Formats: sequence, structure tokens, C-alpha cells
Amino acid sequence: MEQPATFTSGGLTLRGVLGLPDGDEAPRRGAVLLHGWGGYRIGPRRMLVHAARELSARGFATLRFDLRGRGDSDGDGRETCLDDMIADALAAVDFLKENARVERIALVGICSGSNVAIGAATLRPAEFRELVLWSVLPFQPEQKGGQRRRRAFFYLGQYLRKALRLETWKRLIRGDVDVRTVGKVVAGSRKAESGGRNLKDSERDIMAAFRTWRGRALFVTGSKDPEGLAGRELFQAFCVQKEIEAAFHLVEGATHSYYDRPHEREVLDKTLAWLTASPSA
Repeated sequence: MEQPATFTSGGLTLRGVLGLPDGDEAPRRGAVLLHGWGGYRIGPRRMLVHAARELSARGFATLRFDLRGRGDSDGDGRETCLDDMIADALAAVDFLKENARVERIALVGICSGSNVAIGAATLRPAEFRELVLWSVLPFQPEQKGGQRRRRAFFYLGQYLRKALRLETWKRLIRGDVDVRTVGKVVAGSRKAESGGRNLKDSERDIMAAFRTWRGRALFVTGSKDPEGLAGRELFQAFCVQKEIEAAFHLVEGATHSYYDRPHEREVLDKTLAWLTASPSA
């Protein structure tokens, strides 16, 4: 059963969809699903919709919602920073706990939503014991020049392949291609900024806080996702060093958003198996 959900965070109204499993018995477990920086509550090709419904079919209460400034939620996305999104995630958790009376909640994020999940977990470490992190990115302070170069070479190759297509030249002649933006992406200089401040950065040192977190985390990455691979490399070494219980799964051939249906299916199957095999299941 799905129904509209409305709650507040930072004085703003956020909107989403509450999913409850069938049956009269109250669910013991819940999941809050967090979209990426430029997305909204359905995720890429409705991936978060599919995930929420399959989780509900397995007895989870779920909440997928639009972070402030996105989708149907209030706020200005151009002014929304990572810490705002973390506050929204915590407000969503509180809403799910109050309305579904769940005992335990997992955070499931994609792209920047995964960084939001880590940020929320480090603010309430005793409350969140399970994180599912799809295509997680390095936090801004951990970004390295080598990672930016890897990303730039990847996108340069993508654009060069497109340049060989007749349709690309037709779009260029029509003025449909933003050449300046393409240059910024290849150069690795495109940022979300407000007043000279990088909105994707936090005022906290989240990685320092993450060192003492003692839950379970599942990291899923596509093999054709340069940014995600940088995140995988960073967090794999980090979790080993800090003795964080973590599993890492690589989806061969998948890009950052798992657009191909077989890739999405693999991500969902791995996630569902991991969550339902949890000691708290």
C-alpha cells in the first residue's frame, strides 16, 4: 500500500510516498530511500520506485521523498547544501518511525544520496546500523587530482565517440549542444556552488565521524562509473583500516545510474538479499 507523505524539515515542507507492506501486523523494519543530487524520489528510470515496492513486498515500510528544492518539495535547489539534505534525511526517518512504528531503519542511497546516508548515520550512530550505498562518491575533501583526471578522461572518451555520430553534428549546428558545459565536465571543473561555497561539501568532517561508526554497509558500484570507482577505492581501503563491516559488489558493465535493466536487477537483487540476510531480519 502506498500513500502520499508530507513532513517538514528546516521549516520547509517535503513530499514523498510512504509504502506499507500488506497485512495487519506492524512492520519491524523500514527503509528510507535517498535520491542523488540532481534527481528526485523516483530515481533513475524509476529505480527507487522499484526498490521501495520490492522492499515492501518483503515486509519493509519504506519512504522515498524529494529532498528540499527537488521534485515536489519546497525550497531552492540552488541553495541546498549537503548538510541540508542530511537534515532532510533525518526528518524522513523520524516521519517513518512515527507513522509506521518500525523498530529499525536502513538508509538506501544512490550517488549523492549515499553520501547523505553516511552523513545521517554519523549523526545518529546508535540508530542506523545498515547502509546501502549505490554509486557512492568520495566526499569533497577526499577528492584527489588523480580521481578528477580519471573522470575527465572517461568523459572525454564518451564525447569523442559521440563526435563521430552524424546526429551529434546536427545538434551542434542547431545549437542544442552546450559546448561550454561539455568543456567544464571534461576539465572536471563543474561544481555546485553558491556564493563561492561548494554546496556538496559539509561543515563537518564526515569521514572522521564515520571512523567510529559500527554498523553494516553494502557498497554497489558499476564498472563503467569513474566517479563511483573512485568512491569504491576510497571506502574499501577506509573500511578495512577502520574495521567497518562492509561488503563491496561490482556490477560489470554498469554505469553510474544503472540504466540498463539487467544492471538495475542485479543491484536490487544484491540489495534485497543483503538486507534480508541481516541479523536483524
